[in-house]
Amino acid sequence: MTRRILAFFASSFLTVAFTIPAMAQEVDGTIESIDPERAQLRLSDGETYDLPEHFDYSAVAPGMTVVLIYDQDEPTILRVI
Repeated sequence: MTRRILAFFASSFLTVAFTIPAMAQEVDGTIESIDPERAQLRLSDGETYDLPEHFDYSAVAPGMTVVLIYDQDEPTILRVI
């Protein structure tokens, strides 16, 4: 039984780990502004991040606290949580 539980958690961890690219970084903050024309999102710390091509702008609004997972090499957002 213990081996099954351990195998379950190990496979769950690996499944989640493979969904996020290796070079991804995470940052949290409050949305200061959203620019749909430039497809950019600015956090209250002053950093600006590029939004993905097919982003749902109705899901976020200025003043919301979010966690962004973004590409380390380019400030392109991979996920907004």
